[in-house]
Amino acid sequence: MITDLKEIENSALNLNKKDKVRLADKLLQSIHGKIDPEIEQAWIDEVQKRKGSLKSGEAYLHSASDVINEARKRLQK
Repeated sequence: MITDLKEIENSALNLNKKDKVRLADKLLQSIHGKIDPEIEQAWIDEVQKRKGSLKSGEAYLHSASDVINEARKRLQK
């Protein structure tokens, strides 16, 4: 049985991406409790909506540096 935190950490870092996600989800649930399924579904729906907007060209992404530069310009006015 693995009991040393460093061993657990090393083992976790060697997992494949899918298993890392599952482990992270379980750890977060152990801290914050179960996620309300309705809230989780609402977020999934929102992500899908935004993804569709990006694919259709209705929306587009901005780089962080562009957003920061624009914010600085607006604050200086």
